[in-house]
Amino acid sequence: MTEFKYQYYGLNIIQEVSAERFHLIISQYIERGWELSGEYNELGAGLSHWSCRLRKGTSTLNCEWHEATQGNFIGPQRIVFGLGQEFGFTANKVPQLLDS
Repeated sequence: MTEFKYQYYGLNIIQEVSAERFHLIISQYIERGWELSGEYNELGAGLSHWSCRLRKGTSTLNCEWHEATQGNFIGPQRIVFGLGQEFGFTANKVPQLLDS
């Protein structure tokens, strides 16, 4: 079902982004004019899971934090692929199984 959702909506994902880089990327996108909505929290807030969205024009980038799996960026292929190229991450067409 997840694969179908990603394919149907043309989504890509970058997974396992460390806390420092995750917050750096969000900050840089905000500086570039992306609007932030949702529950953006610094990790010091003690929350194990939260998410927010970055929007610019008609583009949306979902940012999710999970204590166990770290940061994920989910969005349209062109946005996520560009983020991956800029910051040295691999963008995948569907979520990958993570090593626990």
